[in-house]
Amino acid sequence: MRVRPLAFLPVLLACSPAPGPGDGGALDAGDAGVCAANGATVEMGTGTDSTARTWRPLADGDEVFLTPGPQGAQHIWIGLRARGIDPTLPRVEMNAYRVSDGRLVGRLRIRLRMIEAPEDRSLYALTGQTLILEDDLYCSVLPGDLRITIDFDDARGHCTRIERRVRLAGLDPLALPIDQEARRRCCEQRLPRCFPPEHDAG
Repeated sequence: MRVRPLAFLPVLLACSPAPGPGDGGALDAGDAGVCAANGATVEMGTGTDSTARTWRPLADGDEVFLTPGPQGAQHIWIGLRARGIDPTLPRVEMNAYRVSDGRLVGRLRIRLRMIEAPEDRSLYALTGQTLILEDDLYCSVLPGDLRITIDFDDARGHCTRIERRVRLAGLDPLALPIDQEARRRCCEQRLPRCFPPEHDAG
């Protein structure tokens, strides 16, 4: 998968916050036998914006929409609800795979403070995050099926993976008409930026 530096600059910046208290010796989700759910629960959801208020849980088979971003990229809104975790600066890695062939088509890695969920103060919420789909791959799953995985690690011994298979139903009906038309035209007319060279096609 080709990574465009400018498109992923916010992601890279979000992955490298200044070290906070207790960061030294933090555990990774991949440390088998060291970090596990340990009673924590984490649920994947989507929404219509970057707040925590429009969140809804996702089940296998649910529909999501592709949202054209103001800087030219396109994304799916993904958020979390969690209980029994440390909300300070959990590590979250989101990946989107094309179900037809398993190809990675989008990724986001972040460390952000979670907040109290507006609908239930016993839950922590990760506000809506932009799981960006690559410019030259999103047309191949519009519409189509995606497998979204989330690896969650609060660096306090609570790690878990959530996975959902969802349907990318189309372009966000709430997006500006000009942005919807630009993405639709790119796919329908097979414009170069929306389709990889033949030797890169997956």
